[in-house]
Amino acid sequence: MNKKKFPLRIHLEELRRRLQICIFTTIIFSLLCYIYWPVILSLITINKINLIYISPQEAFIVRIKVSLICGVLSSAPIILYEIWEFLKPALTSREKKLTIAIGMVSSVLFYAGIFFNIFFVTPFVVNFFIKTYQPVLTPLISISNYTSFLVKMTTAFALVSQIPMLMVLGTVLGIINSGQLIEYRQITILVIFVIAAVLTPPDALSQLALALPMWGLYELGLLLIKYVK
Repeated sequence: MNKKKFPLRIHLEELRRRLQICIFTTIIFSLLCYIYWPVILSLITINKINLIYISPQEAFIVRIKVSLICGVLSSAPIILYEIWEFLKPALTSREKKLTIAIGMVSSVLFYAGIFFNIFFVTPFVVNFFIKTYQPVLTPLISISNYTSFLVKMTTAFALVSQIPMLMVLGTVLGIINSGQLIEYRQITILVIFVIAAVLTPPDALSQLALALPMWGLYELGLLLIKYVK
């Protein structure tokens, strides 16, 4: 199948146009998130926790940071679509099908990791620590400390959610095979706990809360590899 060849100038113009769309979309979504900050705050804040701010500008800075992060996450599907449209002409039919399949599953796992942490893991971890020291101590959690903890945990879960797809991709490219993954399972589990310790805040519960899902995702990756084969 013959592919049309366009001058470099045409490719650069298209790249510039698509970058403009990505930047504009991110700005719009970030502004919307800034406007609807009270709604976002109510979603990411655990019930029965009253957040405080220590310095005059603290709440404002956190609002901007969270709005930007939410703006990027909200506009990510459009950004991925623009990247896909730019790369699509250079791909073969098989590569297109493989890219679509990996992209869709990867996106689902990515957002599933984010929502799983925000609505289940972080509330569990924070509530555990609060209840551990009640009624001896009263928690006064600043909004910057809370959102920093939440962002670290969410980033960790978003990254490790890609484990199954990395395993499948490595198998498809011939870098690894299922036999190797099964043979080195015990070593991999040890590595998983080490990675969890690096990615999460320095407490055993947070590390365990990340390590166990990582282990589950590793086992899911083994099942997906069998399906692909």
